[in-house]
Amino acid sequence: MGATRILAEFVNNMSFSQLPKEVIQKAKGIILDTLGCAIAGYTLANQEFHWLYDLVEEMGGNPEATIFIKGQKTSAAQAALVNGTLTHTIDFDDTHLGSISHLGAPTVATVLALGEKVEAPGVLLITSLVAAYEVAGRVGKAIMPTHYKYWHPTSTLGVIAAATASAKILGLGTEKIEQVISLAADSASGLRYCIDFGDFSKSYHPGLAAWKGIMAAQIISKGAMGPQGLLEYKSGFCHAYSEQPNIEVLTENLGNSYEIMFDSLKAYPTILCSHTPIQATLKVIKEHKLQIKDLEAIHFRVTPTAPGQGMNYHPETPLAARLSIPYCVARAAADGYIGMDQFAEEKIAEPEIKKFMSKITLESVPSFLEKYPGTLAAQIELKTKDGRVLEDESIFPKGHPRNPMTEDEIKEKFRQLALYSLKKGVVEQIIEKIEQFEKIEKIEDLISLLVNKFHI
Repeated sequence: MGATRILAEFVNNMSFSQLPKEVIQKAKGIILDTLGCAIAGYTLANQEFHWLYDLVEEMGGNPEATIFIKGQKTSAAQAALVNGTLTHTIDFDDTHLGSISHLGAPTVATVLALGEKVEAPGVLLITSLVAAYEVAGRVGKAIMPTHYKYWHPTSTLGVIAAATASAKILGLGTEKIEQVISLAADSASGLRYCIDFGDFSKSYHPGLAAWKGIMAAQIISKGAMGPQGLLEYKSGFCHAYSEQPNIEVLTENLGNSYEIMFDSLKAYPTILCSHTPIQATLKVIKEHKLQIKDLEAIHFRVTPTAPGQGMNYHPETPLAARLSIPYCVARAAADGYIGMDQFAEEKIAEPEIKKFMSKITLESVPSFLEKYPGTLAAQIELKTKDGRVLEDESIFPKGHPRNPMTEDEIKEKFRQLALYSLKKGVVEQIIEKIEQFEKIEKIEDLISLLVNKFHI
């Protein structure tokens, strides 16, 4: 039996009753966190939202699922397209560490859209989410790190996650789930250009992945025959998308742990590889009571992933600034914190920040991959204008499984984000509904709260 079939059988047999409590709680935390990003994105990235929403409205579609905040109903695939894109506009959503991918945006968008269409209960949707992370996470681990040389894994792996969740929600058997996963892998795309420059394609990728994942499952459910065994095939997904694929990882110790538990939530609205440099910077300047005017230069020694991304010294847009380690570190040094307000265009254009960005450098340290596995570690060397050299390190970003956010911190992050677009009373109702997600009989009970009635 091939690896794709083994994964499909595992997904088919997965049930809510077998999931450990901590896995269920993790899934609910991801759903809440992801929705917070989408709700805030509607207000903070409204222009980007309308680029896609207006097009989908022109295209029409059966009223199967709801577009967040706006309340318009369209087909499940198109609702997931808009909602998945909306979620990623502010780059504050989760990261599955082994695959370096934002799986929450495409998966939660898929689960809620298709779940609304078929009136699925909460227990099925949580199970589908966990299954999606399991398959996509394992595929990501099998193709990293060389996959990241050219591809944006949120897109390439997001479609596999969305397809897996969709197949589970539709109740397809093992053979068809294998075909859905394979068909989704066959349609995977998304280049990492967007990470270097911060254009709209980065936000679009998880939405498009959700759309393709739902389409793959619905096509197979109609009777189409899809590929089989495409993950491990000699010219299939893993071999085509990685210079050194590790096929064994696809099924190794399957069922003994859950990939969703290796997911990391974000404490800062920036690219994840910037978080340990941000933390190290904040720690040093606070301990030594420094201001940006006191600093000569900052040098970081980091896990190799970081220099391959996030080194834009001339960001011009809010998204590009969120993806720029030099900007994020300079901003942290200047303000003593990192928050949503620091990514306005007038902030990005400040001369002091632009000047200091050129004084921030990164050095890739391959040994960190073994010394600090499963994280994006950073060692800081900060030089002051009076000649001091201050050193420290930050290994686990806040939100990492080894440095997790508490349930109260996750809720508070959600509140801060959701209040950009919804009233306080509704925000608290959403939190309560997610806390009891497994008791939801029809997902419409949650979806109705995700609409700003003013926009209907």
